[in-house]
Amino acid sequence: MDVDVIVVGAGPGGSTASRELAQRGRSVLLLDRARFPRDKPCGGGVTVRCAGLLPFDLSPVVEHVVTGAQIRHGHRRNVARNYEGVLTYMTQRRRLDAFLVERAQEAGVEFRDGQAVTGVQQLPSGDYEVRVGDDVHLGRALVGADGANGVVKTALGFEHPREAAVALEGNIAMPNGMPSWLEGRVALQLGLVPGGYGWVFPKGDHVNVGVGGWKAIAGPHLREWLHTLCRDYGFDPASMTGLRGHHLPMVRPGAALAAGGAALVGDAAGFVDPLSGEGIHGAIASGVAVAPAVDDYVSKRTATLASYETFVRRELLPDLAASHALMDIFHAWPTPWVWLMQHSDRFFLRFCGILLGTETLDHLVHSFGPLTPLLHPVARGGRAITTRRWGNRLVS
Repeated sequence: MDVDVIVVGAGPGGSTASRELAQRGRSVLLLDRARFPRDKPCGGGVTVRCAGLLPFDLSPVVEHVVTGAQIRHGHRRNVARNYEGVLTYMTQRRRLDAFLVERAQEAGVEFRDGQAVTGVQQLPSGDYEVRVGDDVHLGRALVGADGANGVVKTALGFEHPREAAVALEGNIAMPNGMPSWLEGRVALQLGLVPGGYGWVFPKGDHVNVGVGGWKAIAGPHLREWLHTLCRDYGFDPASMTGLRGHHLPMVRPGAALAAGGAALVGDAAGFVDPLSGEGIHGAIASGVAVAPAVDDYVSKRTATLASYETFVRRELLPDLAASHALMDIFHAWPTPWVWLMQHSDRFFLRFCGILLGTETLDHLVHSFGPLTPLLHPVARGGRAITTRRWGNRLVS
């Protein structure tokens, strides 16, 4: 099949890029190796900031609306924090991803699931050949949205993002309804898992429970910490189903994300937030951003996808860099930061602003005024402290 653009991977980044390109009049083939609907390891939270990037309502797949949080420091007591409006929409990836693909199909995208890509190459003509079994597809441009270990980046020689963090999650059924303390809230257990945190996310008929942290330190103990989290919140660890682990890919500053007519988005590019581990926003934001660059390339208005990398460097990477620095600081000295989250209205509201999109981490850091230049030196000090604390094992 010959098309303007081939997109490999139908997660939020791939489906968004596909839809945006089709709406610009491009012929688009969207491929995914799984049969849809399919599930993915993910907490399934879509922030208001992220939802605002989409030109349609997510209500059909929203299972719980979050307006606050239960914040716990280690095994200590919970402190409930509430916001006056919506912060995050809870869904499941099997529902969200299928919904986003449907919107892409409505825009004219040709979607084929159950299509495992076996080969990718750029031809002398500049076009891209994508093989699926005995089938060969040709595209003027190519978008890799097939995850951290995807075929596209490997075949075309892109650098693989770092996988310094790992998470483990499962689901617990709530046949009698959601506990009252969790209605409208997520539960966050901070300062317990090295390099991460634990969570309880309410869904329609169940809760998603999980822990994540630095791979080298927390990885071998995630199951133990997940059981501890369940018991701390009054859940029976034996009642968990669908237990699964996954890596959290994080981009290295300076890594190439586009070459010729090919570009990476979402987890394939490593756009996971280091502090929160959230990747849906990075996927959708990059899917939106790559479309105009690819459209210009296919129409021969430009010879490269440099405008996409410029957008990433300007709009996405500063926030990810700030998040990485804040992660190092938080995990070296968690107690004061958790206290501020629990008791400072000003601090909590600024955190809410990040979820809403009225604030960014980069802007937050620069609001420190004369202290701003100290962020990265303090972060390096925090990383050194954490490294010594955990026996000189890799933490970032």
